[in-house]
Amino acid sequence: MQGAILKAFTYKDSGGNGAGVFLLDKELTNEKKQQIAADIGLSETAFVLMDDENNYNVSFFTPLCEVDLCGHATIAAFFYLGLTGYIKGFNEVKRAYQHTKLGKLEIDAVFKGSTIDYVLMQQQTPQIYDEFDGEDLGEIAGSLNISVENIGLKDLIIKPTIVSTGLKDVIIPVKSRDILNKLDVNMKLINDLSHIYDVVGYHVYTIDNNQVFARNFAPRVGIDEECATGTSNGALGCLLYSKNIISDEFSVIQGESMNEASQIFVKVENINGTLDVRVGGKASIVNLFE
Repeated sequence: MQGAILKAFTYKDSGGNGAGVFLLDKELTNEKKQQIAADIGLSETAFVLMDDENNYNVSFFTPLCEVDLCGHATIAAFFYLGLTGYIKGFNEVKRAYQHTKLGKLEIDAVFKGSTIDYVLMQQQTPQIYDEFDGEDLGEIAGSLNISVENIGLKDLIIKPTIVSTGLKDVIIPVKSRDILNKLDVNMKLINDLSHIYDVVGYHVYTIDNNQVFARNFAPRVGIDEECATGTSNGALGCLLYSKNIISDEFSVIQGESMNEASQIFVKVENINGTLDVRVGGKASIVNLFE
């Protein structure tokens, strides 16, 4: 077994969200994985068991529990597989597959020369659920400690909406970057409402000069806030694309208010009426484990 801590979704060689990655030579029990994830203490740790050079069984653990999928830990894991030579390429896109509790998902490892440059991961087929209005909208605003009038986007009609590309989040627009960065949220209320709405947490965003900015709060799974989330930005991309607000490719800057600005690439394609959503980014090694 070899492992490392990586920062995924780095932006201008900084920022990024830390994830533990362990490449296994044999399967571990869930109890052992949970212990390792708790010891690492990062929001998620990925455990990767190679099936063959194109197929990898991947499981994800927070310090508290197993989760079905994690975007930034996937990017970290497959970037690490490229760095360590499990996945090889030369000026090409190499297709691999991760097998998770949500099924088989495509991974594209992009190589410049023989060096891995970035990773894109396929999301689960998007599902758009309820929009929030009335009393529920007031509860969401209250948990963010802002007024209802500050929810939405300037000159656009869009409401908080539950969306999933693997994990369900409430995708919440706010009207300015200043409002977003100054949020002083009530974590207990977000946790309580996340249980009621049966979501992982909140993904709050705005658009400023055609650039998307976001923050993510998921106290229900033990993460108050993190600076980069793959699955949540995939859900955001699906929603914005379906509303004709963004084109098929854009980036999200997340973690600005944490002084950990990170960049997540989002690509959405309509294939015969079904949205194919991919998220990705760069990564860098922080620490290696013997």
